[in-house]
Amino acid sequence: MTRVFQVIGPTRAFAAVYRRLGPKVDPWLFRKTGGQIATRLYGFPTLLLVTTGARTGHKRTSPLLYVRDGDDFVIVGTNFGTKHHPAWTGNLLKTPRAEIVVGRESIAVNAELADDGAFGRLWPKLTSIYGGYDVYLARLRHRQPRMFVLHPTAR
Repeated sequence: MTRVFQVIGPTRAFAAVYRRLGPKVDPWLFRKTGGQIATRLYGFPTLLLVTTGARTGHKRTSPLLYVRDGDDFVIVGTNFGTKHHPAWTGNLLKTPRAEIVVGRESIAVNAELADDGAFGRLWPKLTSIYGGYDVYLARLRHRQPRMFVLHPTAR
């Protein structure tokens, strides 16, 4: 299945469908299986990011691919190469304290927006797990996606 998602994932048609269904189905599936089904089905390391809504103050959950950088987790908001940044990135800019769920473990994190140096160093790590990120980046001639380094914190 990983190969299938590597091929169809970068397409605009997949993005149009997944942007509507994925955020509803994936968190439920992730929590029911401790992340096992999503990780096995997609073949990518997946986490749930729980942020505080920038406008509403309500908790928001987003399923995302990630890579590790030492003890940290790295995520990127490409929004499938569409015009706008995904909402969760604005949430992290306003309230960097968040929670991630990896498997069955909940981890408190503090999000740091990656600077240009970190972006350049970490981008290849992300594209090594999902080549579709390069397709999204090519669509984003008007902006750079927001990348965050999530630092685990003590509760």
